[in-house]
Amino acid sequence: MSNLTQRLITAFIAIPIVFVLLWFNDFSRIGLMCFLGAVGAWEWARMASKMYAGPDMRYLSFASSLALTLAWALSKGGYFGLPAVPYVVGMTFLAIFAIYIGVAYAKVEIDHLFPWLVMQLGAPLYVGLWGGMNVLMMGNGQGFEHCYPFILVMTAVWLCDTVAYFFGKFAAGKGPFGRHLFAPSISPKKTWEGSIAGSIATVAWVAYWVKCSAALSSFEMNFTWTSAIVIGLLITVAGQVGDLLMSALKRWSGTKDSGNLFVGHGGVLDRCDSFLLAAPALYIFMDFLKTIV
Repeated sequence: MSNLTQRLITAFIAIPIVFVLLWFNDFSRIGLMCFLGAVGAWEWARMASKMYAGPDMRYLSFASSLALTLAWALSKGGYFGLPAVPYVVGMTFLAIFAIYIGVAYAKVEIDHLFPWLVMQLGAPLYVGLWGGMNVLMMGNGQGFEHCYPFILVMTAVWLCDTVAYFFGKFAAGKGPFGRHLFAPSISPKKTWEGSIAGSIATVAWVAYWVKCSAALSSFEMNFTWTSAIVIGLLITVAGQVGDLLMSALKRWSGTKDSGNLFVGHGGVLDRCDSFLLAAPALYIFMDFLKTIV
């Protein structure tokens, strides 16, 4: 079976499952975020272990990311029939830090203790932040309207990746377009031409949905075309930076794919690399806007 066939079969199975879980209710959405975040943290820890010697942190990273995503849900309130639980995110952060620092001092050689700790902490904190920010942007109840921000960011980063790939592959270097490598030491196939084309498509997509639909109605703000374009720029820049960050992690660890959960596509971090930074960037930016508007 060819790789393309495997990719198509996986997509036809995975995409409907994801959208059913997003539509069904808040518990299925939290479950989806917990699962993707925990598996992503497992993959990160596996790659980090190839860079610096130390104990196997995959199980702890899995559990820590799961706990952090659930902590964000509890901090919001309305989930599991509970009111908002104050300080739960901060206490979870402190507990994770304490456990990882304890493991580092007990099990890791002093000459690479700090870089090992930084790389391993990235698993639950970076991936767990993504899961938590997504949970905070989601509402309670059945229907896609309760997760419009998630769907907006997801489709935006997919669009950016797709346009950048095809434009860079088939248009860059032909006709009026040049071909300038974007980050050759990290991702040698990316081009500035593809990046710009993907950014233009993403900004147009996001600006339209922000201004002309209820995509971000959960933030209870009125959006101008200017603010909609700024949000589009934020998502595309954060998404591409997130993509490069994951490419760098894989290159530094000598890993081709972060995992094999999605046959033909790789792991969670392979599929969600752009999403991991774009979603938190959107939530933090929107939260900032609400404080100044």
